[in-house]
Amino acid sequence: MTKPVPASPSRELIVQALILSLGAAVALGFSRFSYALLLPAMRTTLDWSYAEAGSLNTANALGYLIGTLTTARLVARVGIGQCFWVALLLTGAGLFATGLTENFVALLSIRLLTGITCAYTFISGATLASHLAKDGHGGLVLGLYFGGVGTGIFLAGLGLPQVMEYDAGLWPYPWLAMGILTFIAVFVARPVALKVPTDNPHAAKAAPWRFPTQLLPSLTAYALFGLGYISYMTFIIAYLRSGAVSTWAITAFWLLLGVSVFASAFVWQGLLDKAKAAGYALASVLAVVALGTALPLVSTSLVAVLISGVLFGGAFLTVVSAVTNIARCALPTHAWAGGIALFTLLFSIGQTIGPMVAGVLADRSNSFTSGFALSASCLAIAAALALMQKAQDAPQSEIVR
Repeated sequence: MTKPVPASPSRELIVQALILSLGAAVALGFSRFSYALLLPAMRTTLDWSYAEAGSLNTANALGYLIGTLTTARLVARVGIGQCFWVALLLTGAGLFATGLTENFVALLSIRLLTGITCAYTFISGATLASHLAKDGHGGLVLGLYFGGVGTGIFLAGLGLPQVMEYDAGLWPYPWLAMGILTFIAVFVARPVALKVPTDNPHAAKAAPWRFPTQLLPSLTAYALFGLGYISYMTFIIAYLRSGAVSTWAITAFWLLLGVSVFASAFVWQGLLDKAKAAGYALASVLAVVALGTALPLVSTSLVAVLISGVLFGGAFLTVVSAVTNIARCALPTHAWAGGIALFTLLFSIGQTIGPMVAGVLADRSNSFTSGFALSASCLAIAAALALMQKAQDAPQSEIVR
C-alpha cells in the first residue's frame, strides 16, 4: 500500500517554524556560540587563562546538562508551550545580566543558570517543532527550527568582531543587546508556542519510561558530537586570531557560518525525510562536520577558513535535526520530550567536557592544534557509529510521518 504524500507545507506552517526558531537562535546562537566572538576580548580585558575562559562555556554546558535532566518532568508539569516561553524569558535575563558584572564567580554562576534555561528553551522548542511536523515535512520543519541557530550566529556576527577590535573593553554591551533582543523574541514567540497543538502534558508523566536501547548507536554518536563540535565553536575565533587572520576575514567567516546553518534546513531536508530513523543521514552530516573541523588544522588561508565555515555551518545543526528526526520516527509521541531530552543529555555530557579539555590543551601547548585534532577525531568516530543505527519505527498506531 502506497503511503500518501503530504501536501506542500503551508505558509502558516513555515511561519510558525520560523517563529519557534527564535528560541534556537537565542539558546545556542546567542547564549552559547556568541561567546566565541567575545571570548578573546573578555580574556584580554579580564586577564583570564584559556582554561578559565573555557570554564565559562563548561559551566554553561553543565547547566545545559542539568536542564536536560529535568526538562521532561517540567514539561509534564507545566506544558510544552509554557515551558518554552518562560525559559526563553529567563535566558534573556541571563544574557542581560552577563553584561552587568566583571566578577569571574558571578559570570560563572550566570553562565551555569543560563545553560539550564537554554536547555529548557531548546528542548521544548524542538518538541513543539516535532508536533508541528506531525502531518509531514519533518525534515523541513525541524531544519527551519534548528536553522534558527544560524540566525543567532549571523546577528551576533554583524559588527561584533569590529567592535571588539576597536575596544575590547566594550564586551559587556553585546550581552546587554542580546538580552534585549531576546525579550523582543519572547513577545513574538509566546503566542505561537501556546497555540501549537500538543498531547496532554501529563501523558509523558503517566507513561512508563523505557531506555530506547534500539537507539544506542545514534545516542553514542551524539555524545561524541557534543564533545567534538564544542571545542571548534568555543575557540575557533581565538585560533584564527592567533594565526593572524584579519578581523574582516573573521567577520566573513562568522557570517558565512550563520548563513550556512540556516541554509542547511533546505540542503539536507530530503535526506532526513528519506532516512527517518536510520542512521545514514546522521553519519553523512557528522562526516561533513568532521571535515570542516579538521580543515583549519591544514591551513588558515582565507579560502580554507571560509570553506571550513561553510562545511561546519552547513552540517553541525543538521546533526541535531537528524537525531531529533530519529527520535520522532522511532518513539511514540508521548515519549518525544523524554527521548529528545535523553539525546540532549548525552550530548551535554560531551560538550561539558570539551571546552575545558581544549582550554587545558591550549594552555599546555600554547596552541589549539591538539584540541582541534581531538575534536575532528571524535566527530569521525561519531560518523562511523551513526552508520550502525538501524531504522526503528514506533508502534504502528504511533507512527508519525
